[in-house]
Amino acid sequence: MSHDIDLKTFLSFDQMIAPTVIKVVYWIGLAFISLGSLITFFTSFVVMGHNVGAGFGQMLLSVIGFVLGVLFWRIIMEIYIVFFSIHDRLSEIRDRLPPPVNQP
Repeated sequence: MSHDIDLKTFLSFDQMIAPTVIKVVYWIGLAFISLGSLITFFTSFVVMGHNVGAGFGQMLLSVIGFVLGVLFWRIIMEIYIVFFSIHDRLSEIRDRLPPPVNQP
C-alpha cells in the first residue's frame, strides 16, 4: 500500500489516512504519559519532605503507572490499526471477487 496521497485520493476516500494519523497520535500520547509520569515522580520528592512513606509510594506508583500507561496506550493504538487493516484486507478481497451477475 502506497502512502502517497494526492488531493483526488484524499477527497474521494480511496485511501485511508487514519493509520498515519494514529501513529502521530500515539507519539503525542506517549509524550503526555511520559511527562505526567515524570512530574509525578519528581513531585514525590516534595511529598517525601512531609511523609517518607507516601512519597515513596507515589514514586513507586509513578513508575508502575508509566509502564502500565505505555502498555495500555500501545494496545489501544494497535486495536485501531487492526480495524483499519481489516478494512484494507476486506477491500482487497472485494476487488478480487468477480463482478456480480445480473439476474433478470
